Amino acid sequence: MRLLLVDDHPLFRQGFAAMIGEARPAWLCTAVGRGEDAEIAVLRERFDIALIDLQLPGADGFQTLARIADAVPLLPCAIVSGRDDAAARERARVAGAKGYIAKASEPATMVERIEAIAAGGEGWDAGHRDAPMLTERQRQVLALLCEGHGNREIRHRLCIAERTVRAHLTELFGALGAQSRVQAVLRARALGLCD
Repeated sequence: MRLLLVDDHPLFRQGFAAMIGEARPAWLCTAVGRGEDAEIAVLRERFDIALIDLQLPGADGFQTLARIADAVPLLPCAIVSGRDDAAARERARVAGAKGYIAKASEPATMVERIEAIAAGGEGWDAGHRDAPMLTERQRQVLALLCEGHGNREIRHRLCIAERTVRAHLTELFGALGAQSRVQAVLRARALGLCD
């Protein structure tokens, strides 16, 4: 497998390449420090995955992600970041990333996520916050909420009273630390609780 790492810190690039070489000796890792260099690299060589840091000189990681996706639409890209930020994970997902990998991840976890993304899947790090424990009914309500359904539609689909829907939503908002439906959906997606 051929990986492209885009990160402006030489020490991280070296450490990442060493970690990959130890974990998967057959993998080839090309590392560049700027988004512009990454855009040139993907046009000159074939890669199986691009891993992009958010903090880059010139264009940030989101801009680099968008440019690489435009240049090579079939190349799976993921963000690799030191930020533990649900909003950044959601923005990466919207921008077309197939995953978000924390730099603080264990090497085995990082390799596992890279393999999943390169194979056509996804790999989303949920950050340091653990996903809340939800009841089966709360998961059903959350799934419908994530699909954009209002209280009445949720009530009809699950055959429960509207006040019960409101009670479940109150519990969900508390569990997710959310103040609104939109915030609840964004946090649930960042934690991998809904598609």
